[in-house]
Amino acid sequence: MSVENFKSIFNGLERAHGVTFIDKKGADGEKIKGKSFVKREPVTEDMWLKHLQGTEPSLGIIPINDDNKCVWGCIDIDSYAGFDHPKLINKIKLLNLPLIVFRSKSGGAHVFCFTTVPVTAKLMRDKLLSVSAVLGYGGSEVFPKQVELKSEEDTGNFLNLPYFNGDDTTRYAFQENGEAANLQTFYDSYERNRLTPEQLERLEIKRPQSEFSDGPPCIESLTQTKLKDGRDRVIYQYIQYAKRKWPEDWPNRINKFNYNYFDPPLDDKTIQDKIKFHSKKELGFKCNEEPMCNHCDKKLCKAREFGIGGESVFPELNDLQKVELDEPYYWVNVDGERVKLDNIDCLIDQRLFRRTVTKQINKKPPRIKPNEFDKYVDLLLAGVEVVKAPQGSSILDQLQDHLEEFCSNRTAKSTTKEDILRGNVWTSEGKHYFIFSKFFHGYLQRKKWGEKAQPTQQMLKEHCDCKDDRIIIGKKRPSVMIVDAFERPENNYTQKKLKEDDPF
Repeated sequence: MSVENFKSIFNGLERAHGVTFIDKKGADGEKIKGKSFVKREPVTEDMWLKHLQGTEPSLGIIPINDDNKCVWGCIDIDSYAGFDHPKLINKIKLLNLPLIVFRSKSGGAHVFCFTTVPVTAKLMRDKLLSVSAVLGYGGSEVFPKQVELKSEEDTGNFLNLPYFNGDDTTRYAFQENGEAANLQTFYDSYERNRLTPEQLERLEIKRPQSEFSDGPPCIESLTQTKLKDGRDRVIYQYIQYAKRKWPEDWPNRINKFNYNYFDPPLDDKTIQDKIKFHSKKELGFKCNEEPMCNHCDKKLCKAREFGIGGESVFPELNDLQKVELDEPYYWVNVDGERVKLDNIDCLIDQRLFRRTVTKQINKKPPRIKPNEFDKYVDLLLAGVEVVKAPQGSSILDQLQDHLEEFCSNRTAKSTTKEDILRGNVWTSEGKHYFIFSKFFHGYLQRKKWGEKAQPTQQMLKEHCDCKDDRIIIGKKRPSVMIVDAFERPENNYTQKKLKEDDPF
């Protein structure tokens, strides 16, 4: 398979990409952690080639483009040891799903869906969320991770591509028989399985049928076999369902559920304690807890008679991105929608977070206990992805730009030293002279500069090569700042010559 073919298969956002430096072992044998981050640069032909050649860094592509469309999506199933890929492949075959399973860098699975032409990110994401729930990996990350990029500042999230180092790789696609596929074999499989937009739209996700098909999909899926683990949390979820469906008879239903679907059943005292507790309280579903989250399909659940319906459920939060600035800002996915957080307080303060989310995507997250909210924040921070800031966006870069603009514009108005006192810049013998307070209060603050005067003055001295001095202006000796004169762009404008009889 050619590099061009590989590029067309995994094409995505053009103005940014991800890079990953692979984990290695040091001289002492200890593992050196790899690094991943987003670069705001287009992917060059050379980068695609080096990825297939196995030259670091490994390439990551953001599937959603600036039109909010994509030609591929992926379910990222994390696992670090012993993942049963053949079992997953067989389950996909039984469900008759046109998906291709890859071994991921971590040893888990990447389950890809490909299309012939770009489809909306929303369509791809909705379908794969339903697929992941049926497969029992509803808590896994789904790419594209958002349905819309909010601005040119927003880069979305990248996925590490397969076939790093070509056919000699650990990131390969599986054939239907469970064997590794080389690049050409994968390409043949891709040609057979890619879908038109109409085929993806019509793709049927077969769900297990049970007596609970009018309630949360998680209960429907979990009760296909008798449960040994997570019984406490599952019985909680079932109680919320039973109270909605059988408001007069729900306690008897709890006993029946316990003996029919748990192995071993919870003891009678435990069940009676739970019935007594829930008789006095009206609580909501817990969709984000295991094992329910692994089988969660929120969109389907909302449509079911005894599902979450209009109930306010705390949203799924994932994929925190930190834009690397002196004062960083953040992006986070809230139920698949992008939300920009102007500072760290908007993340760690629940009140500010709820206000920010509501303002940007018109969804108001319910208030939860402080310790629960802190858990969400801790999980986000543990997996934060760093995005390199655009060139020129640091505070120092901005200050340098402001200084140059100020000196260039105010010099034109200044002819004598006296003009310095009026807030202008005097230029003489290759030097600009200005009064700091005039620059700070008369210029920077109008530009909504966020730093205070003293640190700003210090930054001018330490990073912009400005010096303090005093000069004599008449009877005054004001303190001024001096910096080497900036080269002014040539003015190529030629004034129109007027005829003698042209009126003014």
